[in-house]
Amino acid sequence: MVKQAAKRTPRKATTGRSPAPTTPDDLSRDEDFSERGDKISEIIARQIVRDIARRNLQPGTTLPAESVMLQRFRVGRASLREALRILEVYGLIAIRPGPGGGPVVQAVTSRQFARTSTFYFHLHGATFGDLLDARRAIEPMMARLAAGGRDQGGLDRLGRDVAAARAAMEAGDEDTWRRLTSEFHVEVAGASGNHILDLFGQSLKDLYSERLESRVIGRGDAKRVQKEHEAIHKAIVEGRAAQAERLMADHMATFTSITSKAIPGLLDDVLDWR
Repeated sequence: MVKQAAKRTPRKATTGRSPAPTTPDDLSRDEDFSERGDKISEIIARQIVRDIARRNLQPGTTLPAESVMLQRFRVGRASLREALRILEVYGLIAIRPGPGGGPVVQAVTSRQFARTSTFYFHLHGATFGDLLDARRAIEPMMARLAAGGRDQGGLDRLGRDVAAARAAMEAGDEDTWRRLTSEFHVEVAGASGNHILDLFGQSLKDLYSERLESRVIGRGDAKRVQKEHEAIHKAIVEGRAAQAERLMADHMATFTSITSKAIPGLLDDVLDWR
């Protein structure tokens, strides 16, 4: 299973081996199916998730055929299919039709987490203003953790992105600059070294990028944003945690200001589920 955030490849929970079908014994059955507090389909789904994580199955790996899993779990076809449907909704598997098809492991990213979250955000009336407030709270924390130097690989990627963004801005390559500017926040999240903050922070960034970024950040903001990114990066690599936190807080305030000016009234709109 891939444990990744959008646009980033590090920290994949994969083995590097070529995808291959699993065998009947690959799916263990260590749940007590006599405990019926949860639906049987949920118990099966949970067990399949554990097996995929335990074996670090790569995207593209085909799980055992339905007949094999029915025999292994000793449950009805309807319960098994409901379990697979649960995992399909979460994006962990896709059901490939036809001969040789079946459930296939998919890459799970922060974008899927973000999409699932919007279902709850929408029903609770969460607004774009709430989204920006959440980013203003969480991103400074991740910058402070990143300055602790717990993920040197993440810091190296962050430095490369900052330098490449500067070169793209000076060359007038707006598309590349936009991509790398967005990637900056992904790399800071990864360099935090905290998997939960990483996933949550990137999912919030994904929601902003998908719905607002292209409508908000223009050429006139490039120099200001680039300068702030470079200052944050410098504080992080020099291990100045308090300064990195403060600079990121100021930077997220910049984003809130740019957004509210670019699209007046937007911050009161409720996040939609999609």
